[in-house]
Amino acid sequence: MRQRPDQRSAQFWVRDAALQAVEMDGEFVMLGLEQGEYYAVKGVAATLWRHLDVPRDLAGLCELVAEEYDVTPDACRDDVAAFVEQLAGKGMVRATP
Repeated sequence: MRQRPDQRSAQFWVRDAALQAVEMDGEFVMLGLEQGEYYAVKGVAATLWRHLDVPRDLAGLCELVAEEYDVTPDACRDDVAAFVEQLAGKGMVRATP
């Protein structure tokens, strides 16, 4: 069973090392061999993907987005949690201790 991000938890998330990703012009294109699909992300989603190379919690991800996009961490918290939930649902990120 895949875990889902909880905004109140201190759960850390990291991208799946088996997922092949290439960055081109600020956009990431990923190939999930297990999923049998490819994905592309840009903008804030690419920023989040870039920072998920090491384990991070939702609060830390929100801080990074806030620094890069001149928003408050609280303003982006729901969107960041939803994006991480999407990634977790597709097996693109995993929870880590």
